[in-house]
Amino acid sequence: MAYTIEDLRTQFKVISAHINANKDLLIELDSALGDGDLGLTMSTGFEAAVEALEADGGEDLGKTLMQVGMAVNNKAPSTMGTLISSAILRAARVVKGKAEFDDQDCVEMAKAAVQGIKDRGKAERGDKTILDSLIPAVEALEARLQEGASIKEALEDAAQAAKEGFEATAEMVSQKGRGHYYGEKSRGHKDPGAAVGMLIFEALSQEANK
Repeated sequence: MAYTIEDLRTQFKVISAHINANKDLLIELDSALGDGDLGLTMSTGFEAAVEALEADGGEDLGKTLMQVGMAVNNKAPSTMGTLISSAILRAARVVKGKAEFDDQDCVEMAKAAVQGIKDRGKAERGDKTILDSLIPAVEALEARLQEGASIKEALEDAAQAAKEGFEATAEMVSQKGRGHYYGEKSRGHKDPGAAVGMLIFEALSQEANK
């Protein structure tokens, strides 16, 4: 199935709306181990992404996503804002020069985004970060599509994997960000960054299954 920039706009709009709807959840989670501003930061960041997409009328998806990534970086200059920006900028490379993208491109963009976050944040799965929801989600997405599932089915499984990854962070000890200063005391708290990853895939799955 082929997708265009209009589909990309829709995807970012639904993510932005879902992040906004769950702003209080992110603030609550972040207040336990951080400074409590994650909900506001992510809301601002994804709104900037939507605005950048609306303003860009070009057909090169790679160039468009580069603009989106820079917009997020400029409007949400925080640790998570930088990580999301890095993810988008890395994903942009996959569709450079393309006016359309397909399901396999979606997988490659998601994998590139994860690698962008790894490289920027110097983190790995198990460090109690956004990667703990994103990595299982992307693995599920790729595996289901390889099995011949529809993108709707694959995203549904990816969203579930992201949720399970988020829930699992409660038993982890923070290794990165402000949370790592708490050491063992961070155990028992779910990671706010992992919640962002979960919300992204929830939004994409809900939109695909309308």
